[in-house]
Amino acid sequence: MHPLIVALALATAAPTTAHAQAAEPDPLAGLRSLLARGAGATTEFYASASTDLTRQVELSNGKRTYIGSGMELHGTGKVKLGRSGVIASEHIRQLSVGNKQLMVDEAAKDPYFAGLLRTVGTLRTVSVGGWQYQLAPRAKSWTRTGRASGAAAAYGDQFINVLEPATLRTLLSTKSRKTVTPWTKDRTTGRKQRIYTLTGTIRLKDLYRVSPSFREAAGTSALGTSEVTWTYMYDDRGWPYRVGWRFYAHPRPAVRGLGDDRILRAHLATQYRNWEKPMTITAPKARPGRGLEVDDLSDVLSAPTRRR
Repeated sequence: MHPLIVALALATAAPTTAHAQAAEPDPLAGLRSLLARGAGATTEFYASASTDLTRQVELSNGKRTYIGSGMELHGTGKVKLGRSGVIASEHIRQLSVGNKQLMVDEAAKDPYFAGLLRTVGTLRTVSVGGWQYQLAPRAKSWTRTGRASGAAAAYGDQFINVLEPATLRTLLSTKSRKTVTPWTKDRTTGRKQRIYTLTGTIRLKDLYRVSPSFREAAGTSALGTSEVTWTYMYDDRGWPYRVGWRFYAHPRPAVRGLGDDRILRAHLATQYRNWEKPMTITAPKARPGRGLEVDDLSDVLSAPTRRR
């Protein structure tokens, strides 16, 4: 499992250093300070999702087993903040599909999987100035696909936008667990830091109610009883460090897979870094046109009804 998905261990030793005696950070105040100065960050993300596509196959030893088709994606990006949230974002994702032939066969009758296959490879998306831009896999030029918020590029795969004050406030009010790490040095930046980890669960329909970026990404309010388990990590300044979500279908009979049972399990984690550095996101040269119908994980939520 990738390190972005692994939760950090709970600190058990009593604080003895000057660092440890500092006041505990307020994550809402930390976010507000970043919003006030128009900060930005680089991002790194990893995800996987399992579909309900399965097939029985015969092994070389004559035994039969079932194989399934799923997705893995990873990439990097940028976010730029304004006074109320993300005003610009960039997302570069690489998508691969396991046991691809199962999805190819299903695509003949399912437009969601047909659209998903078109995004295999590297997809670049930029949202800035009220517009969204897309460079599709194997395309040579950018397309301006339509109006969009500045958060649209970064918050289609990532459902949980902790850079929205209302969303973060809701998560803080519903957390079920909190842990704190000892002071350690970040392996990438070299900064000495302490990480606070919160976990909880939120229904997608409740997330839809409080999060403008999730409403934009989901494209539908018909989200049933589905819920995600979230993890939010912030540092000793109260600044966002990492956020992730997990989904499992059928923990109870009433919970179906996402998108008419298409996705049964999924998780995604996003790492934020370099909040101290200046950040600029600019629009690429592009021509108006039609974007890909399926370009992020949230598109499954509004996918058309399947033909059985």
